[in-house]
Amino acid sequence: MNLLLAKATDHAPAVVSVHRQNGRFRTRLRTGLLRPQQLHGPDDRCRVGLLATNALLLGGDAVELDVDVGAGVSLELCDIAGTVAYHGRGLPASWSVRARVAEGGSLRWAGEPLVVADGADVTRSLVLELAEGSRALVRETLVLGRAGQVGGRLRNRAEVRRAGRPVLVEDADLDPVGHRRLPGMLGSLRVVDSLLALGVVPPASHAEGLATFRLVDPACFLLRYLGDDLAGSPLHQLWAGLQPLN
Repeated sequence: MNLLLAKATDHAPAVVSVHRQNGRFRTRLRTGLLRPQQLHGPDDRCRVGLLATNALLLGGDAVELDVDVGAGVSLELCDIAGTVAYHGRGLPASWSVRARVAEGGSLRWAGEPLVVADGADVTRSLVLELAEGSRALVRETLVLGRAGQVGGRLRNRAEVRRAGRPVLVEDADLDPVGHRRLPGMLGSLRVVDSLLALGVVPPASHAEGLATFRLVDPACFLLRYLGDDLAGSPLHQLWAGLQPLN
């Protein structure tokens, strides 16, 4: 495996780029506010961990991550630790991910929780583009407030396209004193645990407490748990039982 490392300024996006060259993985990693790190793994896939380079998220932070998965490449991303969005002291923060998966490629990302503390103002966005015949499994866990808190403001956006066609467009404004408590939103609940499966056969049966959303593409679906306590999410067991994508 060829590995290229580059260090950038804190304002540059972190980059994870993996392609095949002469039958071997060629990996390019660049550090921003996140530091990608190569992890040990089997020869048929590339594993990369994401580690914060300092305390995140603080007011004014703008985390950016670009992910590029080449044709026929299987990439596993994992967050080394969860993230707390702290009181912003009047300044917003953002977390933006742009990911592309080429034909025959696959992305599996085991995201750790984002906890939005009181006083935080966070915009989180995911733009995911998949070619025909590519696949992805992405878990995203949002926790509104630390223990005993209501939690700050979170705007959570997702835009997913597969083979050039929109599969999912979601824009949730989870304001603690506004939209969050409207009918059809969260009410008093504070945990949103989601599994996005694209080009993957759904499990034969789903655990109790999970909502299933069939997306425009019949090979894509979204599983979501809403609750008071992350420990009660059935996605823990479901995710652990999912085999890596090949």
